[in-house]
Amino acid sequence: MSITRSRARALFAIAAIVLLWANEGRRVAITPARDGLSAVLLAETHTQPTSQGGRTLTARRVLDVESGALIENGFVVVEGSRIVAVGAKPDVQVRGEHTDLGDVTLMPGMVDAHVHLTLAGSPLANAHATLLAGFTTVQDLGALDYANVKLRNSIREGRVPGPRVVAAGPWIGRSGATCDFQGIGGKGAEAFRQRVRTAVAEGADVIKVCASGWLTQAALNPEAFEISDDELRSAIDEAHGLKRRVAVHALSEHAISAAVANGADVIVHGGFTSSTTLALMKQRGVYQLLTLFSLKGSGSPAVYEQLQKHLIGAVRDGLPVAFGTDAGVIKHGDNAKEFLELAALGMNSLSVIRTATVHSASAVGLGGEIGVLKAGAVADLIAVEGNPLVDLTALQRVRFVMKDGLIVSR
Repeated sequence: MSITRSRARALFAIAAIVLLWANEGRRVAITPARDGLSAVLLAETHTQPTSQGGRTLTARRVLDVESGALIENGFVVVEGSRIVAVGAKPDVQVRGEHTDLGDVTLMPGMVDAHVHLTLAGSPLANAHATLLAGFTTVQDLGALDYANVKLRNSIREGRVPGPRVVAAGPWIGRSGATCDFQGIGGKGAEAFRQRVRTAVAEGADVIKVCASGWLTQAALNPEAFEISDDELRSAIDEAHGLKRRVAVHALSEHAISAAVANGADVIVHGGFTSSTTLALMKQRGVYQLLTLFSLKGSGSPAVYEQLQKHLIGAVRDGLPVAFGTDAGVIKHGDNAKEFLELAALGMNSLSVIRTATVHSASAVGLGGEIGVLKAGAVADLIAVEGNPLVDLTALQRVRFVMKDGLIVSR
């Protein structure tokens, strides 16, 4: 069936309506995709529910990311939205509909703990591309006017397709500094506390605070720090009092040190972490989301090499790393290109895969629920062409996606 460009744009407008709802008169900003076909692509996405008797998935390889075991001709049994069994045929009771995925590797859905779905194009198309790329959960760490919270709600309610979204609402930073987008920055401890209270009231799952500038500044000035200790401490304390985790944008040595010392739960972006701070991060389980693919493309090659050299040593010393890409700065759907940058730090393939499964699940507050293949976990599953333990680019060739027990793409 051929569709004219004008009809495609009209369909996009209709699809966009599902993201608009009454909330004190606010609206989600939606930008049509360049080719005008986003609505058509999204309309073609469908979910196939697991039958009442369950579903058994088989694949030539099933990857248990926790143990590192690669189960030949493995089975995963799903009932409703949960996994009920994983293993080889003699150990697993096949039940319900049987889906043979063939010569692929079946593994947990991946988790990107740092994206911006409302940046760089249509939020609907961005969510769609991310899900089809095998990322069944994302943490959206910044959007104006709570657009990411609204998108999260639309996906959660089944009105539009997309990954599970853990949303931060707008960035919280100082006036005139890195995250003062369209004048949303503040100044003073009480202003930061109020921003946190407002974000939680608006439905934010996590709080994002900006404490430093970008990579070049961090490399040139280890003491670079954009906000006061009181502002940072006030935001973190208020968020924790309201049962919210805090992700801190910090690249300089001082900013990372201050963030960790004041109780940050996640450090956002690759930066220059001191050995003392690294030891504290290991002790507290504070992950760093390196976003190397985006940093590599946005600055000086010499500065990136300086960062890479530092991180090779930090990873060797046990830096806790979880997976984040800053997608929106890079193209949505290209998230898996980050894996090769992590491997270049000296991490083996299994360790790299764990950053986007078990580690990122913990970094978004859902450890044990997602990012694993085991009985009781959420049935978020993907199948990739090839063996990612041998070739990490296999993670860029996703051939099957299941989210919450529903087949999204095959």
